[in-house]
Amino acid sequence: MTRHPLRLFTCLLIPCILAMLGAGAMAQIAPDLPAASSLLPPGQNAAPKAVPVVLETSLFTLPPGPDGGRLAVLLFTPAPGWHAYGHMPGDTGQPASASLRLLPANVPLPAYFPEGRQKPDLFEPEKTANIHDTPTRVFVPLPPDAAKGSRLAGTLNLFLCSATSCWPAALPVDMPLDTATAPPSAETQPWWPELDAAKAATAKVAAMAQAAPDAPTEALAPAPAAATDTTGESPAAPALTPRSHTPSLEVAGLVKAALLAFLAGFILNFMPCVLPVVSLKLSSLLAVCGHENAAARHRILREHNLFFALGVMVYFLALSLFLWLAGMAWGQIFQSTALTLTLTVVLFALTMSLFGVFHLPVIDLKMPGKAAGDSRTGAFLTGVLATLLATPCSGPFLGGVLAWTLLQPLATVMAVFTCLGLGMALPYILFAIWPQLARFMPRPGNWMVSLEQGMGFLLAASCIYFLTILPADRLVPALLALWTTALAAWIWGRFTNLSQSGLHRFVVRGAAVLLVVAVTAFAAADREPPRLEWTAWTPAEFAARHGRENLLVTFTADWCPTCKLLERTVLVPDTLGPLVEKYGLTLMKADLTSQSPEAMALLAALGSRSIPLTALFPAGAGASAPVVLRDLYTGAALVEAMDEAFDAATPTEAKKPSP
Repeated sequence: MTRHPLRLFTCLLIPCILAMLGAGAMAQIAPDLPAASSLLPPGQNAAPKAVPVVLETSLFTLPPGPDGGRLAVLLFTPAPGWHAYGHMPGDTGQPASASLRLLPANVPLPAYFPEGRQKPDLFEPEKTANIHDTPTRVFVPLPPDAAKGSRLAGTLNLFLCSATSCWPAALPVDMPLDTATAPPSAETQPWWPELDAAKAATAKVAAMAQAAPDAPTEALAPAPAAATDTTGESPAAPALTPRSHTPSLEVAGLVKAALLAFLAGFILNFMPCVLPVVSLKLSSLLAVCGHENAAARHRILREHNLFFALGVMVYFLALSLFLWLAGMAWGQIFQSTALTLTLTVVLFALTMSLFGVFHLPVIDLKMPGKAAGDSRTGAFLTGVLATLLATPCSGPFLGGVLAWTLLQPLATVMAVFTCLGLGMALPYILFAIWPQLARFMPRPGNWMVSLEQGMGFLLAASCIYFLTILPADRLVPALLALWTTALAAWIWGRFTNLSQSGLHRFVVRGAAVLLVVAVTAFAAADREPPRLEWTAWTPAEFAARHGRENLLVTFTADWCPTCKLLERTVLVPDTLGPLVEKYGLTLMKADLTSQSPEAMALLAALGSRSIPLTALFPAGAGASAPVVLRDLYTGAALVEAMDEAFDAATPTEAKKPSP
């Protein structure tokens, strides 16, 4: 098939004429705007570049069949380095489309698009797009009974991208169907097999559109009429009748709740969150079992187990009161970033203690060096810590118990949580009542050192678990807090010992603790992310601000991957925030995702038809000579362009008007 120079010239000329007409329309819509040529820097040519695609049309005859008649073929060829998105939707990019009619009968005509080639997105390789980067045919079957003098007219909408910019192209189609000679047969053309493939691909796209409606409501029951609340409160939830998969574990009374809570509390001792602390506490008591004096051994075992159990009970009672008053669910307290991070830091400090980096006197999980064992305070706080670690765990039987309990009066909630605490504290209460049970425990020895270190690794794994609970944006600050905790533990263990004065130990250890507290508070603090206030570009909004304020106007579209890359890397608060303050900028975004003749007219006035493009309009006389950044650019280039555009205007000249 030969290309006709006149037809090619016409296809190139029409977009230029449309851009000029669009610029004229823009001047009528916003009369305060200067003419297109006056918007450009001195010496800048206002004529836009040629569209990076060539469209050719041809006519063929079809064999007898359902389509019959004739076949119009629209052949588009992207320029080297460019590709057009196919009609088949991909993970990114705007699909091609066509709006074609048979004139003068004004009959809509179908267009069959080939499927395209799948290619990873240049800037987001995990996404794929269906593209055409070689000459591609779109097939339009024509009715056999077309009247004499008919023509094919409309638009072929393509969205083209290169490695640096994107271009929306609405290619006009105006093809006379009367020919002096009979058109060639489509069956004899080498592309003939492509027609059936294009039909199948286009039908597949239509089926996908029908199978994915905007809201799958047909399978849902109609919403109740009173779903909207004009008082501003949340709409009422629909009436539901849930059915439990394990009805035998469902709770409907206090007795069953208490029994299941007691059993669930006992099982919590063996959950991954709690097991390291419990195992180390039991191992520390093994050393006490070696005490030669049976009376002293029994006293220590009874005392430590009672205080450990007391810590468990106090925590559960306090938790029941807090959850009932706050109306929260089990484990919901770990929605607090500060609490989760603080607990992670404490666990990491205990891990450092188990590996011998330092000795923590208040909560020490290492086995005691003397038979006297740990203090009462240490035993109590260790019980609290073990129970706190159990809170994010949900063992067997706990779900049904809590689902019923947390909807009951406070007295019932506290009674069930008391049973839960008694179940978890049961092993320690038994040891306190019958300290003679210690003779069934293994004899202490050097193997306990290996146990301590092994439990240290389990505690470190618990720290990793709690890090997964934190929001993703807190992970790096949390790691900084853990690094600071390791440094503080090393300072504590390296630069303090019992041979030094109490004042020296207090100062060094106090400084280490303050360092950890400060960094943890910094990591847990709620910081409002920097935000930018973007104004949607409209002709009226632009006309009201043009020449009166320093403006940044950026052109973007959902189908433009390079635009999205700029929005994620350059047009971000960290880069634009200081510049907005420095120059009193107003930020405007012209969205070309859908057709916008006005925005396209301004784009043409800026000497371009491709995006991304960012224009900097200074306030005052320089507003008619904006500085333009085309295609991809860096943050440094944006800063330099702003210095060039706005240095003549002071921030006071460009202050935004009060709302």
